[in-house]
Parts: sequence; C-alpha cells; structure tokens
Amino acid sequence: MEQLHFDFRDIFRVIRYGFSGRKIAVHLIGLLLAYLIYETLVYISLFIVGGNAPREFWNAYALLPVPPFVEAQVEQITHIAMWIGMLSFAGFFFLASTMTSKITIEQLRGDFFFSVGDAATFLKQQWKTVFGAFIGLCLIQIFLAAIPFGIAGLGKLPVVGKPVLMFASLLAPIGFFLGLLMALISVVLIVSLFFVPAVAATTGADAFETIYQQFAIVWNQPWRLLCYETLLFVIKLIFVPIWAFFCLCGFSIVMLPMRYLHPEHSGHLLYYANSWLGSAVKKIAVLPYIDTLHVFDMENPAQLPTLAGMEAFWTTATAIFLTSALIMISFLVIAYLFSIASVGNTVIYTILRKRIDGQNLLEPIEPEAGMEPPQIPTAR
Repeated sequence: MEQLHFDFRDIFRVIRYGFSGRKIAVHLIGLLLAYLIYETLVYISLFIVGGNAPREFWNAYALLPVPPFVEAQVEQITHIAMWIGMLSFAGFFFLASTMTSKITIEQLRGDFFFSVGDAATFLKQQWKTVFGAFIGLCLIQIFLAAIPFGIAGLGKLPVVGKPVLMFASLLAPIGFFLGLLMALISVVLIVSLFFVPAVAATTGADAFETIYQQFAIVWNQPWRLLCYETLLFVIKLIFVPIWAFFCLCGFSIVMLPMRYLHPEHSGHLLYYANSWLGSAVKKIAVLPYIDTLHVFDMENPAQLPTLAGMEAFWTTATAIFLTSALIMISFLVIAYLFSIASVGNTVIYTILRKRIDGQNLLEPIEPEAGMEPPQIPTAR
C-alpha cells in the first residue's frame, strides 16, 4: 500500500501515476470511439440535408470535430448531431475516467497488476452510478428552479396572478435561501464533473452516496479543493506540452528520411493531410521549435502534379494513413491530459476524504456486522 502524506505533496504523484500506458490507452480508446460517433453523426446529418452541404462543410472543417457552439453555417439537424456527438465525448470521458480512477486506486492500494479488463468489469457494475449521480444532481436543480419559475408563471394568469405574486413576495426570505441552495448545487454540479468518477471508483458507492460525497467535498474542504485543483492544473500546464513536444518530435524523426529522400512526395502527402484536418498541420508547424527540420513543409497547391491510375491510388492511401497517424498523435496528447486529470482527482478525493471523516480509502473497508463485503473484482 502506498504511504500517502494526505496533503499537497501527494498531488505530485500524478506525474508518475498519470504517465501510464494503461491509463492513457483507456482514454485514447474512449476518444477514438467518441470521435468516430461524432463524425459519423455529423456527416449523416449533412447528407440528409443534401445539396452542397457535405462539400461545403468538408471544405471548411473536413475531419475536425467542430463544437456545436461554433458559428458554423449548418442546418438545425446538423447542430443536433453535433450536440449528440459532444455528449458522446463527455460520456466516454466519464466512463474512461472511472476506469482510470479504479486502476489508480488499486495501484495506490498495492495492486500494480490491476488490469484494464478488471477495470472494465468494475465499470459494468458502476456505470449507472456515474451517470445516475449527474442525472440526480440535475434533477434536484431543475426541481428547485421550477419553484420560482412556477410562481412567475402563475403570476401571468389574469385573475389570480397579482394575488399570487403578492403572496410570493411575503415569502421572499425563504426564496433567498432557496436561491442560496441553488447556487450551492450549481457549484456542486461543477465539482461533480471532476469527482464523480473518482468517488464511484474508490468507494464503489451508489448514486445517492456519490451525490452526498460531492456536497461533503464542497461544504467541508472548499479551500483545499481549490488549492489542490490549482496545483493539478499547473502540473497539467507543464507536463502535457512536454508530452506533446515529444510526440511531435517522434513523428518528425520518423518522417525525416522521407522528407529528405522524397521531398516532393512528402510535401504532397502533408498538403492532403492539412486539407483533411482543417489546416491543423499548418498551425502545428508554426509552433516554436516544431518545424526546425522542415518536416512539415508542404507543396504549394498550384505546383502539385496531376496524378492518375495507381500512382493516385497509392498517394491517396498513404495520405489517409498519414492523416490517421496525426489524429492518433493528437488524441494521444489529449489522452495524457485526461489521464493526469483522472489520476489527480482520484488522489485529491482520497486526501479530502481523509480530511473530512478520517477514512483512509487505501485501507480495505471492513463490512459491518451481518453484512457481506461488496464484490469488487480483483486482479487476475
């Protein structure tokens, strides 16, 4: 079992525990699945619209996942598809984060061989808890918000409207405390985005207990929560760019021989990859120290040769593989960011739980008299 200090010093352990092939792979798979769902839904909606909509969207964004709040000139059905795609990104993130948190807490407990398969088995039991906690918090907030909206709606009635508003004004002090409660729940909702997977993974609790733990964190340890999350953000700000730099360096080293032995072919491929990724390659190339070897140089579109036959086929196929590799590298960087976030929030919750009620989540939970211990999967 890992010996924690249960203070800010433990946050630095995320540097080591976050840089894990298993945890990064879990988030990478989640990102890829969400990305495929997003692109499929968006382009299906564009083909339903018909006309020049697919071509115009491809020319503007190609394979980039465009957020629905970006001012893109698309029809309502495509906006709906974008929102569904964004929700799929969020859903896969929380599921992957739960698995990552479970692997992390088992490693902290001393089981370094807890596998991704074991985490997936645990997720099958706990995924309802993760989404149930979010849904429960949202329903509480909606129920409380329905009270003032309902009173305001009754005030619009022609006969009883004015008396209802007058009576409601007498209850203004109660309404003030209702507003405070709604503000608290809003903060808890934001905090739950960070800690619901960690609570579900470390305790195996149900949705009600998970919701209670969100309130306990916010109410009992707000300043530690803020300071620890700030420290975790600084760690992300330092180490994620370093990881991104090494990923791009690895890509550059692999592409270097082709760049110098086949410069025109390399520039041709990168031009296609850049156009299919919404000019993302060109934006990456202008970053400091990235294109010092001129690996990301691409051909001028006016100078591109006209390809035909098998040459066109092989060039297009190679460009597709190159584009897929660039997408994988981008997701690998994001997966490392998510891995640090999941591991960090797991460690932070373990510290805060110790501070709140003195329970060490790294120690085995003793069942109460007459109760059977929970069935939690163990490493094979």
